[in-house]
Amino acid sequence: MSSPSEHMSEALTLAKKGLLTTRPNPMVGCVITLDNKVIGRGWHKKSGEGHAEVNAIQDVFDNLGDAAESSLQRSEMFVTLEPCSTAGKTPPCSEAIKKNGIKKVYIASEDTSQNGFAKKEREIEIVEGLLRDEARELNRGFFSRIEKNRPFITAKMATGLDAGIAIASGESKWITSEQSREDVHKLRACNDAILTGIGTVLKDNPSLTSRDSGYKKNEVLQPLRVVVDRNNRLTGKENIFSGETKTLIFRTKKSKIESENIEIFYENEDVLSNFNFIMKFLAKEKSINSLMVESGSGIFDALLNEQLIDELVLYQAPKLLGKERKTFSKFNQTGEKLSTIDFEVNTITNLGQDKKITLTPNYT
Repeated sequence: MSSPSEHMSEALTLAKKGLLTTRPNPMVGCVITLDNKVIGRGWHKKSGEGHAEVNAIQDVFDNLGDAAESSLQRSEMFVTLEPCSTAGKTPPCSEAIKKNGIKKVYIASEDTSQNGFAKKEREIEIVEGLLRDEARELNRGFFSRIEKNRPFITAKMATGLDAGIAIASGESKWITSEQSREDVHKLRACNDAILTGIGTVLKDNPSLTSRDSGYKKNEVLQPLRVVVDRNNRLTGKENIFSGETKTLIFRTKKSKIESENIEIFYENEDVLSNFNFIMKFLAKEKSINSLMVESGSGIFDALLNEQLIDELVLYQAPKLLGKERKTFSKFNQTGEKLSTIDFEVNTITNLGQDKKITLTPNYT
């Protein structure tokens, strides 16, 4: 006999199917059981389309036919995020749950973006908090945008054993292995936007798209490319303007760069030096849940100093870049607020000859 935790665990697995496609909405999975047996499954597939609860209810009708109505009235629902109680692009899920007579709903995590279902509902028995931590981790970007008014920020760095990201000449391409580069493309695909600085654009001329991720091309929503160009050095000929992927540029002066896929936001240099402002703009105006940072030490250190980096993903190659190497951080060499920062190592993974190390900064 399956436990409630096992049913919720299955709902979380279903939710992950929306990893690449639900943005800016959260990933949500739902399982409906009768007498401890699963009779319906659903997940949110894409923004603007049916939510997980509605899809699971429809699955019950598809599976049971004429017996669906009476079965739902005796069923229990397991859903990873509190059902919505207000209409958006789709009708509220709370109405579908009540209409079909479901009497007990297990909710993994509350939805802090609304005064929701669990707080209002009096006719249905509600059990909250089952696998809550796992559910919040799944949608850490969504919760960051709602609760902190900024995206969840992941900084990516590729280095040698000596922390070098480029040799003395500034050349930095292909420090790490092919396996690491493929993993970076997966990481890009899982983020809503990628931020870089003008220095990285001019030195490396990256496209900042997800290409060799291993995911199907039609499943990948290309992340928004974001460039901080305070000194107005972009010409419009760089690779970040290639293809149909949208690009957002922050700069201080009017530009002749024009394209339907390019948006330019103008502000003074002091404002654009404040990354808290940029992050709040991305959250509020662009609904960005998760942001990946691919930059040099300047932006990386600035974000660290403002305590904005939530996670560091470090790809380390077994090579030395030499005495005059460029390093990925010059933190605390220019009068930053923090003297030191400790990191907690979360995972270490082998990628060919490289190590992928995922870390969380501790700012306290």
